[in-house]
Amino acid sequence: MATATKAKRKPAPAAASAPAAQKKTGAAAKPAAPNSARKASAKAKPQSKSKSKAKANASAITPYNSDGLIRGPLISDTLQALQGWDLEASKRVNLDQLRQSNSIGAPTQAWLKKVCSALSARFDPEGKDRSLLLAARNATGQRHWKPLLLWHLANTDRLLGDGLRWSARVYSDGGDLLQTEQALAWLESTGSHEHPEVAVWSEATRKRVAGGLLKAGVDFGLLQGRVKRRFTSYYLADEPLLYVLLQALASNRTTAAALSDPRWLWFRLPEAELEHRLLLLHQAQVISYYRAGSVVDLKLPASSAEALVQEVWT
Repeated sequence: MATATKAKRKPAPAAASAPAAQKKTGAAAKPAAPNSARKASAKAKPQSKSKSKAKANASAITPYNSDGLIRGPLISDTLQALQGWDLEASKRVNLDQLRQSNSIGAPTQAWLKKVCSALSARFDPEGKDRSLLLAARNATGQRHWKPLLLWHLANTDRLLGDGLRWSARVYSDGGDLLQTEQALAWLESTGSHEHPEVAVWSEATRKRVAGGLLKAGVDFGLLQGRVKRRFTSYYLADEPLLYVLLQALASNRTTAAALSDPRWLWFRLPEAELEHRLLLLHQAQVISYYRAGSVVDLKLPASSAEALVQEVWT
């Protein structure tokens, strides 16, 4: 701005021949004020841009919701509800029918209401979760229901997904068990970074969420135990591995990006181990897999997760 201001003043030769008395007057000194104001304004612009950019980044982060982990994954209830789902009817019609018939055998109306509320918030059976709905209707999908449900739930509930990745890091660092205090410390640390909403929760809510995260790990087979939650030797079977791979391919631009997707850590499956599993499936002629650096050639038995469920698993 300083250079631009001098450039504007140069073309005024009359000022140079003016008497010295005129140069000392207040009228000649007044233009300095707007120039300093323009400089201050110019300096302020980058700050306002950075602030707006920070606000945009903050708004792009999905806030944590405590309800999901407090409710729990409701594994068997979700399976039963989706088994009786009418593919031709809307979600609202299906939920109304579930409330009236109690086809899942809920012990109380309060529990039935809790299940219906969770289904309404978590799933889109007509859209992104249709493959899960179809998997609930065949033997292969039912046999591998837990990892399939984990994938869909963790994609909907960011808190669950981040918590599972955190527990995977604890495991890879040599951890043997998880306690509620550890989960609580991790949760509270997120409140001082990307998720200030956690700091607003009451202490009782944070403790319930931390305990719910560990219980979800037990329900999905990643942990075991009631008081001290120990890591299990978790193994993702071939069928759900291919299902998750097709889902990852659908949500990533390249095959290499799908293989390095951090969501594989939900199943404690780092990229190196995933590639080893793919090579074994290639040797068994289940898939075709070749890789040279970042170039990956991958052929699967189906074009999508929905096609895998309908064409291969049935």
